[in-house]
Amino acid sequence: MADVDEIDRRLWEAFTDSSRMVTRHVDRELRAELDVISDDVVILEGVLAAHPDGARMSDLAHRLAAEPRHATYRIARLEERGLIARQADTDDGRVTRVHVTADTGAFFALCRARLDELIALYLTDLVPFGGRRDLVDLLTGVVDGYRHHFATPASDHPDTKEHP
Repeated sequence: MADVDEIDRRLWEAFTDSSRMVTRHVDRELRAELDVISDDVVILEGVLAAHPDGARMSDLAHRLAAEPRHATYRIARLEERGLIARQADTDDGRVTRVHVTADTGAFFALCRARLDELIALYLTDLVPFGGRRDLVDLLTGVVDGYRHHFATPASDHPDTKEHP
């Protein structure tokens, strides 16, 4: 049995509760106004950053820290709206790349602006200025540790496996 004390439990509860609450509120607002959720904004940002080569589907799933099927679902919804386009990689047909469309940049800017307003509403005003840097460092450490602990080894990554 793991040795978890009261402070560990309280830290876990605070971390998960705050994450769920903020994400739910932000996603509710984004969905109502723009018919997207915060994961969609992350996908659009990743696709724009990978322009002109396009972003690998697996890289977008990693960026979301989500299962590939979740990323595929979100990407399909954005593609249906004409905001991104999937294409087979020209060098490796096993890999699918996601590319920008004529509408990606403007829609992302709209999403980013609204998300920034929500960040100000839900985080900036609630976390005292002096504590933000410490909170960022703490949460970045949690995310980095999580990604390191649960990372898929490169040899097991679906896009790097040798196929007969």
